[in-house]
Amino acid sequence: MAEKSSSSPAMAFILEYLKADGEAAYADVRAAAEKDGHNIYPIMYGRAKTLLGLITADSKRKRRRRKADSRPAKLRQGGVDSADSSASELSGFLERYRELEEERNRYRAALLSVEKMLRDTLESTS
Repeated sequence: MAEKSSSSPAMAFILEYLKADGEAAYADVRAAAEKDGHNIYPIMYGRAKTLLGLITADSKRKRRRRKADSRPAKLRQGGVDSADSSASELSGFLERYRELEEERNRYRAALLSVEKMLRDTLESTS
């Protein structure tokens, strides 16, 4: 069952499973492996597919293209809605940034006040 190129029983299990069904999804392989007492990880699944020659340059290209197209259609279109959305998000971000800056200034003033009181106390006790 285990091949000599495999260094772990889990990897051997994945290789055997993918030999039987090369189109099996990671979740299916993982579930079967867990039933058999193996812990597997996505990197092991990908490595096994590569070793068996199931990953080709075309499949890599398709996967990359799918990731690039996973943005919402509104953003891909680049229409007015996306521009308005971006402007409102930026406006909200700037408003929150200003609020945080004011809060930071209040905390800084309070710390400087505490520092002055501590210095005065240390000087009076010396």
